[in-house]
Amino acid sequence: MRGSYWFKAKSKKVLFEFSIRRNITVIKGDSATGKTTLLHILYEYLRIGKQSGYSVSTNTAYYVYIRDEVGRDWKDALYPLKNTVIFIEENNDFIFTEEFASFVKKSGNYFVLVTRAPLKMLPYSIHEIYEIITDGKRTDIKESYHEFKEIYSNYPILENNKIQNVVTEDSNSGYQFWTKALVGSKVISSNGNANIIKQVKNLEPGDTLVIADGAAFGSLIESCLSSFRAQTNRRISLWMPESFEYLILKSGVLRNEELISILNNVSQYVESEKYESWENFFTELLITLTADGVERYSKNVLNAYYLQEWIIEKIKGQMPKEIKL
Repeated sequence: MRGSYWFKAKSKKVLFEFSIRRNITVIKGDSATGKTTLLHILYEYLRIGKQSGYSVSTNTAYYVYIRDEVGRDWKDALYPLKNTVIFIEENNDFIFTEEFASFVKKSGNYFVLVTRAPLKMLPYSIHEIYEIITDGKRTDIKESYHEFKEIYSNYPILENNKIQNVVTEDSNSGYQFWTKALVGSKVISSNGNANIIKQVKNLEPGDTLVIADGAAFGSLIESCLSSFRAQTNRRISLWMPESFEYLILKSGVLRNEELISILNNVSQYVESEKYESWENFFTELLITLTADGVERYSKNVLNAYYLQEWIIEKIKGQMPKEIKL
């Protein structure tokens, strides 16, 4: 399953409009923010159609899982589904299990998960964590209008700081690049995103930049933000591009017309059954596009081609201007 899918769910009092563009979407928020209402509308319309009193329009097949039924659990309900956007209501603890994570990665479906807790087994993007908001500016409709708002749309967190320390989750090509590119700062690898908090805590005092792959950082962002805010001995900026490979692809270093089309509409090219996150897709795309040239890319050892000054400047040019190096 690939592409972007839109939904319009409506009752006499409320209207929800939103789009789903990756294989994993998370809806957060406190009680009474519309999460349960949305899933109820979707569920009842799926069950009895117009007789429900609701209206649902979409360009894809969908399914709503509310809870286990007698003699039938989530596996019975979800395993047969293909090419379907699956909504799962809050308080279904199976979404935190390894078995469910394995199913998500291999099923070829899209998942919309309502949960306030992080899903540590799943690689989801910081850009696909939403809350439902009410837009009071819509005067062209009679219903209360609700839409998805990206919670972390205003990130990176930047403090206009002079960076002394840089922590990158990458221990291979990305780390090798930033070590060369940021010679004025101390660059350290955390050897994976799960070790970022510990690595930052162990640093010597000094303003710090953390570079993480946003395409698969969704489950860790809340704990990282909480830890960083508690560290009063330093200012910490968090920059989360999709991935290091994405920065190379986006930089203009590679001259490829097809690449421009892909980057302008990524969701149309990422098959969810093959790629568990966009990070995996960008890595494979970069390796494929450079396989036969001097710029051949390897994730383990960075080709010296990418350490030329003009290429370093191209890639660094995508860093937020507030970061002073």
